[in-house]
Amino acid sequence: MKIKYNFLAGAALVTCVLLSVSAQTAQPEPSHERFGNEKPVNDMTHVYIQNNQGESLGRIKDLAIDLINGRIVEVLVVSGDFLGIGGKIVAVPPLALTADTVAGVYRLNFSKEVFKAAPAIDRSEWVDTGRSKRIATAYRYFGQDPYFLEEGDTASRTASRPKVSLGHVERSVKIVGMPVGNYQGEQFGEVRALTLDIPNGRILSVTVIAPDTYKTMSVVPAMALSFNSARDRLLLDDTKEEFANEPRLVATESAFGQKGHSKRESYQGPHTSVALVQGHSYRDEDRTALINKNIRASKIDVGNLDVGTMYGRVTLRGSVNTEADKLSIGEIASAASRLELVDNQITVNGPVLTK
Repeated sequence: MKIKYNFLAGAALVTCVLLSVSAQTAQPEPSHERFGNEKPVNDMTHVYIQNNQGESLGRIKDLAIDLINGRIVEVLVVSGDFLGIGGKIVAVPPLALTADTVAGVYRLNFSKEVFKAAPAIDRSEWVDTGRSKRIATAYRYFGQDPYFLEEGDTASRTASRPKVSLGHVERSVKIVGMPVGNYQGEQFGEVRALTLDIPNGRILSVTVIAPDTYKTMSVVPAMALSFNSARDRLLLDDTKEEFANEPRLVATESAFGQKGHSKRESYQGPHTSVALVQGHSYRDEDRTALINKNIRASKIDVGNLDVGTMYGRVTLRGSVNTEADKLSIGEIASAASRLELVDNQITVNGPVLTK
C-alpha cells in the first residue's frame, strides 16, 4: 500500500513556496494565499516586501537560483513599476528577509531611502550581472556576509564552514519549464515547480512533470541536477528505470465542488546495495550530522550503524536489536529530512544473549 503525505506540512507552510508554471484548466487550482503551499509563478509577483515600519519597498519579480548548490542566491525585488512594466529591480539576499505571516509580506529591515539607493539589476544583461563579485556587493549592502567564494578567492582550509564556489546562477522563470533528461539523451519531462524556503535561502526540491501529461510528477533533490553545456537543459544521472522510482506527486483534479490538490508518495525506490556514500555539500553533511546527533541523544543501542546523505537522499544501514529501534531511527531520520527521502536498510538481529 502506498502511503501518501501532504507535499508541504506543518510549519513549512509559513516559509516555503512552490514556484510553478501557470496551471492548466484541468490542473488542481493553486492556493491563492500569499504563503500557500502551491503557488504559480505569476502569483509570486503579488508577494510584497515591506520594511519594519510598514513602508512598501516593492514586490518579488523573480529569484536568482544556484540550482547545483541548492541555493536561492537573491530575491529580485521590483519597485516603481506600473502594471507590471518597467521599474527598478534590486537584488536582496534571502537571509535579509523575514516572513510576516500575519501581514502576508516579507520584511526587510532597511529604510525606504537605503533601499532606493541600492544598485539596480539589468535582467537583459543577466550573464554579466550574475557574477560573484556583483552578488557579493549586494550581500554586503544589505548587511549579509557572502556564503560563497568571490572571484579570485580560494577556500580556507581552517574555516569550520569553508565558502563554496557559486554554481551557474539562473533566474527562476528560466528554470521553470526547462527540459529534464539524463546523460544518455533520454527525456524525463520538464521542470514544473521549485519548492522554495525563501528566508533560509534554500531550494527544497524540483518537481518534474512527464511529457504530454499533467498527472505524473516526480520530485528530485535540486542538487542532483546539473546544466548541460548550453545551459538550456537539466541533466539527472538516472536511468529511466531509476527515475521511475523517484518519489511522485499525485495530483487530484478539482471535481464535485472540491478543490484540486497534490500529495506526495513515500519512498518507493529500490534499496541500494553499493557502498554507502556521503555527499559533501553543506546541506548533505549537516543533515547527516543532525541525524547522528539525534540518534545518539535517543540512547538507542545501535551497534554498528551508518548514515549517509547524497543529494538530499538519506540511507540508513546497520543492525539493531529490535524492530522498534529500527522504526525509531527511521523516524529520527525522517524528522531531519522527509519520509519519502529516507531509505531505511537497517536489519534487526535481536539482542546478544549473555550468560
